[in-house]
Amino acid sequence: MAKIIDEDVTQVANAFGFTVPTADINDYKVLLEKTKAVLEEVINSEDYQPRPDPEATPRTEIYLPERADNPLGAWAWRCRCAHKNPSSDLLKDKTVCLKDNIAMAQVPCLLGTSSFTGWSPITDATVVTRILENGGIITGKAVCENLSRGAVSCTAATGPVDNPYAKGYSAGGSSSGTAALVASGAVDMGIGCDQGGSIRIPASLCGLYGFKATVGLVPYTGIASIDASMDYVGPITTTCMDCATLLEAIVGVDGFDDRQIAGVPFPGNVPRYKDILLKTEQRGVKGMKIGILEEGIELPVTDPGVEKMFRAAVAGFEKLGASVIEVSIPLHSLGRPVSTVMSKMGNHMGMLGRATGRRQVMLTDLYEKKGIPYTQDAIDKMNTVSKEGLISGEYAWTHYSFAYPKAINLTRKLKDDYDTALESVDFLVMPTTITPSSPLPKADATPLEHIEASVGKLENTSVFNGTGHPALAMPIGFVPAKEDPNIKLPASMQIVGKFWDEARILQAAYAWEKAYNWKEF
Repeated sequence: MAKIIDEDVTQVANAFGFTVPTADINDYKVLLEKTKAVLEEVINSEDYQPRPDPEATPRTEIYLPERADNPLGAWAWRCRCAHKNPSSDLLKDKTVCLKDNIAMAQVPCLLGTSSFTGWSPITDATVVTRILENGGIITGKAVCENLSRGAVSCTAATGPVDNPYAKGYSAGGSSSGTAALVASGAVDMGIGCDQGGSIRIPASLCGLYGFKATVGLVPYTGIASIDASMDYVGPITTTCMDCATLLEAIVGVDGFDDRQIAGVPFPGNVPRYKDILLKTEQRGVKGMKIGILEEGIELPVTDPGVEKMFRAAVAGFEKLGASVIEVSIPLHSLGRPVSTVMSKMGNHMGMLGRATGRRQVMLTDLYEKKGIPYTQDAIDKMNTVSKEGLISGEYAWTHYSFAYPKAINLTRKLKDDYDTALESVDFLVMPTTITPSSPLPKADATPLEHIEASVGKLENTSVFNGTGHPALAMPIGFVPAKEDPNIKLPASMQIVGKFWDEARILQAAYAWEKAYNWKEF
């Protein structure tokens, strides 16, 4: 690059509102030249990312599927990868798909966008390593929504993803492809990521189990981030037992992810969730106390069919021996606005390549591909949801910079309020999404129509990304579509528990699953 000149100093300073005194420009020019030198020294140094062993875990059959082999539009890329000598058979012969923001070396990663292309990671995410070490077979990458933003399955550059229960309806997002593939039987189980509900919303709309575990329990290493305070990765499955099994395979300290707080077990001390379900099967929910979160139901847009099915499912718990009470947490109604501020402002810094303060594996090859700062052409190729995020994020930081730290403090208050409620009940329950799936927006939908399509989906999910509580989505029946009563769509219950109480959340869900067939409930 060319040497620093006076105009470089004044231009950079003006960007943050500083006019450099003329007498000082030369000094700052010398200092900026020194900064430039160390920046280039770091940029030109060899990177340091973990590399998988290609001999032990060969990647074969890597290809982009034809539409005829991809009827739901849910596959982003196909491959086959199995460990030649796995250390466990926990996932033996189970086929698994990965949300396409998860790094898997040698397999292209699209991130649901065409604003940049050609990224084939050089590392494996920790969840990839653990799936393979436990005998799982990874068969491909599942479509994620545009840059992992959006709760409606119409934003990916590869096209919309159809709901397996109703063509032309949303599969949810942003882990849309994972849910569609699992629900359709294309794979046995899948991995999704969740920054506001992106595991639980697709699970809800597609009749699946989706688990966002306690903050840090599952390492996020090697996955494209939205905001580190909101990032989660976890299982999406058709049964509770599969959910427990896949969760067991991927949890625990990995030594890289600084999201992993005190309380995360080391690999040798991971709870045996699958065995726990078998051992507690007879006990089920007897003696458990369940709290219906009033503010999680009493919302203007709550679908009457969803509420009716939810209350019937809760009554099912009572019949199995649990006691049920109503619980009020008034601040829950502020959870959605608070998480919106955290997401829009936190993700904005990440989108601009300015997220800092991390001690983890950084996907530097992804940063290079993004070509930040963005060009008009790159932004034109983003979906409305991503564009709106950039606009809102820039506006928020420019005019309401105080909102982000305030949202962080309010999130702690929310956590304390949920914790207080959980002292008197074992779990809090509410509909996962307060509306079922809806038709995908039309190809010529306006920006406002795109954004409004997600109404009713994040009201009960997003807040728990910030607070860190474990939250499981489980299927509880079908409800008629608002647009056509003859179309039946899945409804879902969310079970929220204390930190590290995944085993008992699964125990409760498993008891309900064993007693009732959700498709006939």
